[in-house]
Amino acid sequence: MSLAMFTDELLFAFMLPLLPTVLEHRIGLAPSLTQRCTSIFLAEGAFVSMVSSPFVGAVADAVSSKKTLLLTLLVLALVSTACLSLASQLIWLFVGRFFQCITSNALWIVGMSTMAENLGSEHMGKIAGLTTTLTAAGTTAGPVLAGLLFQIGGYWCAWAGAAAFLLVDIITRLIMIEKSVKPRQRNENQERDPLLQNQSPRVDGERSDSLLSSELRGWRFYVCLFRQANFSAGVFCAFVFALLVGCFESTLAVHVRTTFGWGALHVGFLLALIQGPGMLFATTVGWMKDRIGSRTPTATGLLGLLPFVILLGVPGSKLFPWAAGKSWEKSLYVVCMASIGCLLSLLNGVGSMQATETIDALEVRQPGIFGPNGGYSRAIAVTSMTWMAGLMTGPLLAEFMVGMFGYFELQCCLGVISFTAGLIALIFLGSPVPKSAELQGV
Repeated sequence: MSLAMFTDELLFAFMLPLLPTVLEHRIGLAPSLTQRCTSIFLAEGAFVSMVSSPFVGAVADAVSSKKTLLLTLLVLALVSTACLSLASQLIWLFVGRFFQCITSNALWIVGMSTMAENLGSEHMGKIAGLTTTLTAAGTTAGPVLAGLLFQIGGYWCAWAGAAAFLLVDIITRLIMIEKSVKPRQRNENQERDPLLQNQSPRVDGERSDSLLSSELRGWRFYVCLFRQANFSAGVFCAFVFALLVGCFESTLAVHVRTTFGWGALHVGFLLALIQGPGMLFATTVGWMKDRIGSRTPTATGLLGLLPFVILLGVPGSKLFPWAAGKSWEKSLYVVCMASIGCLLSLLNGVGSMQATETIDALEVRQPGIFGPNGGYSRAIAVTSMTWMAGLMTGPLLAEFMVGMFGYFELQCCLGVISFTAGLIALIFLGSPVPKSAELQGV
């Protein structure tokens, strides 16, 4: 599963260095349209992933064998990759991206739910830490590998490398072993066996019909989830996390160029300060969240952002003329960016952890409520959709605030949002309940 998720992220970013060649040489667009088509190409990815998430989750929970579903998705990923490489018209480029986004989003959702089902939600913090590292590694390696292969062997050599990764991934899926009895199902069997021994066949049949009739499907499933305060709080915190990342990434390059005269090298360094700590501390943060829960780390991260986010807007602001041109302005900006990156690392996995913990808690209270295959995929699909919505909302909010007011005002707005989310996390996010305690309460 680790290889599948790494390959998924690698292929999602693989296209970026090749886009100018595809748009200008294969499709024949004017160079002046390259930037516009690139922006639409990237926006399509976020939009399609957001819209497709609920449908992917429903299908994944309806399928008992995740291995078969993963194989199907990887074959579709191979087809979409071929469509992108062969595109000679703009419409086929966007059609290929459409199917690539659906399969990429589905691979992530199914991958997370598969690991949660086979390892247990009590390890969700470590799983989230692992996926954070894999995402960062795949996103970083994709453009580098594409550019390297293109430089060495040309256009088709680059796409052959992508196809080779997918073929290796398909082979690993064929040898992947799924547990025949998941941790959740094992607990349910332990709970039901003593009861079933004392019941007659008729009563047992009535009980099975009752469980089947009480299964939550469609919109009732999502209503049930959002009625749980910890799930709603986790989803909101994940949305704020993505919104912050989207705002920082969309305004960084223009702001530092205008304020300090910095170029691409400085922008890359600052982006590394935002993303690097999340990759470096992912395992430690995941282990800590499995031990003490998401509430304290998430609340600390969100509340701690307030002063650094506001100070980030001081350099270059006309509201602080006494700070203009000072030698410490650049140092202040870099220190604030590094501190923000470290605090954001505490937010990793907040949505997926609350999703799986909520599913487990509801299953313990009413076994079979989400059907024979559980509800992990649908719950994780909600967090995926929320994350994509945050990534889309962030740049829009940044554009509005900077255009209407200014960069400092945007940072003040982000500070208020993060502080509000921190209070919600502190109040509503819960600590994980030990499995032994759950079983005793049944």
